[in-house]
Amino acid sequence: MKNQLFQRRILAILSGLMAPSCIFFGIFARGQNLPNWYASISSTYYANHKIFFIGILFATAVFYFSYKGYDWKDRVLTIVQGIGVVGIILFPCYTEGAPAYVGLFSLPIKISHIIHCCFTALYFFGFGFHITFLFPLSNGNMTAQKKKRNRIYRVCGIIIFTFMIIQAFTSTIFRPFFGNFPTTWFNEFIMLSAFCLAWLVKGEAFTFLNDIETDNE
Repeated sequence: MKNQLFQRRILAILSGLMAPSCIFFGIFARGQNLPNWYASISSTYYANHKIFFIGILFATAVFYFSYKGYDWKDRVLTIVQGIGVVGIILFPCYTEGAPAYVGLFSLPIKISHIIHCCFTALYFFGFGFHITFLFPLSNGNMTAQKKKRNRIYRVCGIIIFTFMIIQAFTSTIFRPFFGNFPTTWFNEFIMLSAFCLAWLVKGEAFTFLNDIETDNE
């Protein structure tokens, strides 16, 4: 049980730090960044610190694949999220100035970008579904604290799904309205922050939300 709590907290922290730290290291690390490298978290792959971007994603994938969960549904969803992360690493997205062929398989950038977007959608949908529908489940009497945690899970899930929809519009038909503002990075930051909060709560990081006897979830 303690091992699972540790995994949840570390996964939450890694995910929560991903968006701001990628920007931070992109600004202060040495080297030459491509134009609009900050447009999304994935675009920081083309910044001079790409090894950090790959490293933090790989670390989250390890936690996803090693997480046991409560039952097969929990296990399947974390594996799906891990697959999404691996796909994001292997198939880089498009950004201005990117080479014609990218990634481990040297695919044309347009093909790699399409595959990347599919894996990214799988990743965000996976943890949105996980938080919204599996985290609130209970194996017994639902305590007052459990009800509070469930409200947090559902709010975080709603935020994730809402910003997935927003992302679909801001990256397509509404894209010209935002100019150079990194809407994708911002949307990803909000979704990962919601994910981070939900997993910290699930990892019992906030003692005032925990039951006296753990774990009633």
